[in-house]
Amino acid sequence: MWPLKAIVITVALLIASAGCYDQHPSSVPEGATRVSFSKDGGWVHCWLDTAMEVNRCRTYNASGERLYRIGKKNDDDDVFLKYEGSGPVPDRDLQIDIIHTEPDFIWLRNGVVLLPRNDYDHQKSVVDEINKIGGNSAKK
Repeated sequence: MWPLKAIVITVALLIASAGCYDQHPSSVPEGATRVSFSKDGGWVHCWLDTAMEVNRCRTYNASGERLYRIGKKNDDDDVFLKYEGSGPVPDRDLQIDIIHTEPDFIWLRNGVVLLPRNDYDHQKSVVDEINKIGGNSAKK
């Protein structure tokens, strides 16, 4: 009977710890999406700032620490622009592609890519290369 009890406890612990994987750290907004941009994963939260008419996205590591680009540790760091086209993406379309998103560019399920305004040209060249080698195809 003891081995069966040990197995049941082990399985219960594994199930409980698997549930913790998707729990939001307290520093990550509830609406954030779990993504796979590192070994441990991370989080992305995007929204439409209606007052400024821009999209804002914040990225976090798996522990919930906010990720910034080097030398850009302020809230201007969270304004993201479309790779192609203009205007913000509506909230209903801000559905994160969990596989292709990276801390410096946010790929949406509809193919739209959002790039950080404060590093737009550099990140656009990165996405251009991804498209050139046959990766995803960014849309407007």
